[in-house]
Amino acid sequence: MLIGIQHKVKPEHTALIVIDYQNEFCHEDGVFAKAGFDVSPLRSIENDLLRLVDGSRRAEVHLVWVRCTYNTPGNLYLSPVFMEHALRCWNGRYSEVPVCAEGSWGQEFYGNVGPQPNEAVISKHRYDAFVGTDLDVVLRAKAIQTIIVCGVATNICVETTVRHAFCLDYYTVVPVDAVASWDETGHQVALSNIKYAYGELSTVDDIVECWK
Repeated sequence: MLIGIQHKVKPEHTALIVIDYQNEFCHEDGVFAKAGFDVSPLRSIENDLLRLVDGSRRAEVHLVWVRCTYNTPGNLYLSPVFMEHALRCWNGRYSEVPVCAEGSWGQEFYGNVGPQPNEAVISKHRYDAFVGTDLDVVLRAKAIQTIIVCGVATNICVETTVRHAFCLDYYTVVPVDAVASWDETGHQVALSNIKYAYGELSTVDDIVECWK
């Protein structure tokens, strides 16, 4: 049993998972900004993400990048259930307007935050980074016990992934200054849910300090 942040995030058994920091969600020309979402909170965490990623590389923490792949020719991944929800709630996104189409600019990682050639990249087709992917295999192959989850959006893909990770018996840590959402209320509620039921909240500074 690992008690205390300094024990949980020891490099030899920890992975940093960066969730969906992609143009489609973060860039001013992405689908969500064009739909009227305020993406400035998502862009604002770029420097903190870079500090966290750089710190993990220096400490040789296992690094895993997760990105969405939703729309494809022939609609390979989006089920009737997903599309019904999109039609009700997403105002044409996913149905009429492609989101994170395979191989598109929107699917690419945003800004200066992105993987190096030797780092794992996982493509997911649902909010949860474990569903329909080999993320669990990638983590267990490296004997990972703790995952640090950062990226966007806090109340959708980040929280959903953290919930599942906890149920798979991973220790989970979420740096509050390296996650963001378009919805501030949803962001705060998600952090409260994570702290209460699924993991531990921390900061980039505290995590990086543990790795020095």
